[in-house]
Amino acid sequence: MRLKARNRIVTGALLLLVLLVVFGALLSGAPPARAAEAFTLEGRAAPLGMATDHARDRYWVLERASGRLQITAIGADGMVQGRMSSRDTVSSAQGLAFWDGEAWVGDIGGRREQVVVLRITEPWPGTEIRNAVPYALTYPDGRHDAAALLVDGDHRLHVVTRGEGAGVYRAPADPSSSGPNALERVADAPSAEITDGVVLQDGRWVLRDATTLYTLDPASLAVVDESAIGVEERGRSVTESLTLGSVLTALGPAGEVTSTAVPGPTPSASPTARPVRTVAPPAEAGTPDPTRTFEQTGTTTAMTAALVLAGLAAVVVLFRR
Repeated sequence: MRLKARNRIVTGALLLLVLLVVFGALLSGAPPARAAEAFTLEGRAAPLGMATDHARDRYWVLERASGRLQITAIGADGMVQGRMSSRDTVSSAQGLAFWDGEAWVGDIGGRREQVVVLRITEPWPGTEIRNAVPYALTYPDGRHDAAALLVDGDHRLHVVTRGEGAGVYRAPADPSSSGPNALERVADAPSAEITDGVVLQDGRWVLRDATTLYTLDPASLAVVDESAIGVEERGRSVTESLTLGSVLTALGPAGEVTSTAVPGPTPSASPTARPVRTVAPPAEAGTPDPTRTFEQTGTTTAMTAALVLAGLAAVVVLFRR
C-alpha cells in the first residue's frame, strides 16, 4: 500500500473516532424530553426529598439521610441520569430544594437547636465535589424536628418543623457560612406533620403531610386551598412537575410518582421579577475553590478525550506528509 493512501486511512480513522466521541458527549449533556405524566421509580427507596431543575428538565432526589452527602438526578422519564456526591457527611438529611442553579440539602432531622443546610452550586450527574457550602441555622425557641426545606425566589431559606408547635422558620437574607444564623419564626405550620414542601415557579408554596397538599400564599403564608393526595404513599416528598401547574408526590406502593394539580386557582398576575443569582468570578490560578472543584466523569471527560484525539490526528498528518 502506498504511503499516501496509508496516511489517508489512518487520518480518516482518527477523525471518525473524534466525531464519535464528540457526538457521544453532546448526547450525554442534552436534556431529556419533558414528560407530561408521572413516572415510576422501580426498586428505589422512598425519597426523603425531591426537587426540580426546570432549566435542565430533571429532578433531584435525596435518598440517604446519613453518611456522605449524595443526591441522584432523575430524568423526566424516571430514568437515573447519575449521582452527585460530596465529601461532606450528614447526620439526618431530610429536605431538598432547588432554585436558580443551586441545590440545597437540609440536614434538619432530629430534635436539635441547630441544624445545617448545605448549598451545592450547579450540581451535575456523575460528579463529586470536595465540599458543599454549609449554613448553620439556630432556632430561637429550642429544639425542633423538621423534614421540609424551602428556598424562595429571593433565595431565602425556610425550614418547616413538625410536632408540637410546628411552624415556619426563615433564615436571614444573606446567611453566613462561617457562623450560626438565627432563624425567625414567621408562621404556624398548617399541619403538625409536614414532611416536605416546594416553592413553585409562580411563587406559591405547596406543603404536604401524609395525606394532604396545602397551598400557601407566599406573602402571608396562610393556607389558600388544600386537597387530598389520594394515594397511600410510603414516601413523603413533593416537588413541582416539569409541566407547570401540578406537583409530584412520592412514593406510591409500586414506586409510582403521582402527579396532582396544585390546589387552588392559578395566580392571575404574572410573578414579579426575581433577583438573579450572582456567580462569583473563577478563583485565580493556584487558589483552590472548594465550592466549585469536582471530579467530572461525564461530558467534560468526553470532550477532553475528543480534543486529545484531534491533536493526535493533526500530529499524524504532519509527520506523514
